Amino acid sequence: MDASLLLSVSIALVAIPLSLALLNRLRLGRLPPGPRPWPVLGNLRQIKPVRCRCFQEWAERYGPIISVWFGSGLTVVVNTSELAREVLKENDQQLADRPRNRSTQRFSRNGQDLIWADYGPHYIKVRKLCNLELFTPKRLEALRPIREDEVSAMVESVHRAATAGNEGKPMVVRNHLSMVAFNNITRLAFGKRFMNDNGEVDEQGREFKTIVNNGIKIGASLSVAEFIWYLRWLCPLNEELYKTHNERRDRLTKKIIDEHAKALKESGAKQHFVDALFTLRDQYNLSDDTVIGLLWPEDINMMESPGLVTFMATPLQAVAKPRLEEEELYKRVPVEMSPNPDLDPHG
Repeated sequence: MDASLLLSVSIALVAIPLSLALLNRLRLGRLPPGPRPWPVLGNLRQIKPVRCRCFQEWAERYGPIISVWFGSGLTVVVNTSELAREVLKENDQQLADRPRNRSTQRFSRNGQDLIWADYGPHYIKVRKLCNLELFTPKRLEALRPIREDEVSAMVESVHRAATAGNEGKPMVVRNHLSMVAFNNITRLAFGKRFMNDNGEVDEQGREFKTIVNNGIKIGASLSVAEFIWYLRWLCPLNEELYKTHNERRDRLTKKIIDEHAKALKESGAKQHFVDALFTLRDQYNLSDDTVIGLLWPEDINMMESPGLVTFMATPLQAVAKPRLEEEELYKRVPVEMSPNPDLDPHG
């Protein structure tokens, strides 16, 4: 390549981003204070792996509202419950939109869920469904037996680990806590317990875990081009990877829905989210993409992953000692949800 042409291209690659950044600043006007951004990269080099702690440190220095630049994109961070209420509740119509990157665009099927939906008729409909049907105090209280059942199952698993020749030996606490979290999520969302009392996961449970883990890996493998839009042509996405992941997720979800549809005719609807969505989809005119999006919130999960959780060098261990004399008191009595006549179309 000619030296003069190479120099021209290099100057353009530097001048264009700086000009765009300057125009963006002028357009936005006065912004909340925050850490000084670098040209092109913004604050990407200053953000620590545990992002919430990084924001907390900046809030202590700059105040409860701070400006953070992810490349060429501005993010305004609020750090108090009062401001969060003002943003999410009092001014939700103005601030409901969330910019989707290329990854969330494909996971949410162009915003067909609630988390990544643009404010409009779809967002209003889905939020109404969540507020009036899925997350009402009545339904959450009706699901309480599941939560209590899983805590009882965890106590039983701890008792087994502390007996049967293991007296006085330490156990890894995280294993028992992750089991109760996993079973709670799958039973509340899908109405299924993929893991038995011995911690063994069935075929559907293994598929569920694989899909979740793949989704985390795909979503976390973002390049710097996601934050600097004019570099995206250099880093094209693997469209086949997203397509395969979504199809795999859809197959498992539809299989579970078909199982619930069959059980619905035999015993009526229960309080699980999948039953609620199945019985309310006609009333709220929900598409398959929306139902799947509500059952699979890709960016809100209980899985431990780097960046969300800082793993300890030595996992927390404990030595459990049963305090009750009767061994039967530690045994769990499985609980199943009773039909809900309010949701049962055949009742």
